[in-house]
Amino acid sequence: MSENPYAPPQAELGVGAEVALGTGDFEFGRCFSDAWARTWANFPLWLGVGIVFLLASIAVSITIIGAFLAFPVLMWGGFAFFLKMHDGGAALRDIFSGFSRYGQALAGSLGWWLLSFVVGLVAQVPVFVAASQAPGSAIALIGAYAIYLGVIFLVTPRITMALVLMVDRGIGLGEALRIAWQATAPLMWKMAGLQLATVGVMLAGALALVVGMIPAMVVGYLMWISAYRQIFGGAPRAA
Repeated sequence: MSENPYAPPQAELGVGAEVALGTGDFEFGRCFSDAWARTWANFPLWLGVGIVFLLASIAVSITIIGAFLAFPVLMWGGFAFFLKMHDGGAALRDIFSGFSRYGQALAGSLGWWLLSFVVGLVAQVPVFVAASQAPGSAIALIGAYAIYLGVIFLVTPRITMALVLMVDRGIGLGEALRIAWQATAPLMWKMAGLQLATVGVMLAGALALVVGMIPAMVVGYLMWISAYRQIFGGAPRAA
C-alpha cells in the first residue's frame, strides 16, 4: 500500500525530531468521545486554568499595547494547554508557555489572526454588495450568504489546523499553512462537518445556560485537538 500523501512528512516539519505520523484522516465519533472523556477527567484543572486565563487576559488587555503584545501570546498558550490536556500532563504553566518563545508565539498568533480577519472580511464582501442592491435582489443575497458560509465552513477550519500546527510543532505560519492546506484538502467537507458539530455542541451547552456553556466550549476545543492528532499524529520526540 502506498504511503498517505497527505500525512505531513517528518522532513517537512523541520523540527529535527522523530514524529509519530497520523492517519491523514479523522473520525467524528472519536473526536467527540476523546473530547468528552478528557473534559471531565480534567474538570478541576481546566476550570482553574480558565479562571487564571480570564484574569490574565483582562490584566494584559487593559492597554492597547498589552492587547497586541501579550494577549496573542496567552492565546498561543491556551492552545498549548489544550494540546497537553488531550495528550496528558497538562498544567497551569502551559497557558504561559508562549512567553518562553515570545517572538515566535507573537508573530505566529498575530499573523494567524490577521489572516483570519482578512478571510472573514473577504467572505462578507458579497453580502455587503448584495445587501446594497435595490429591493427584489433576494436571490443575489441568498447567493452572497452561500459564498460567505462556504468560506466560513470550508476555509476557516483548514486555517485553524495551521494554528495548532504552529503551537505543536514550532514551525512558522507559512509552513504551517502549507502543510495544513495540503493535508486537509481531501477532508474539506469533513472539516466543515466538524465545524457544524462544534456549533451543535455549543448550542447544546447554551441550552443548559452558563453551567453547560463553559464545559461545552472545552469539549469544542478538544474536538479540534482530537481531529488534529488523528490527522497529523503525535508531537515531536527528541531524537
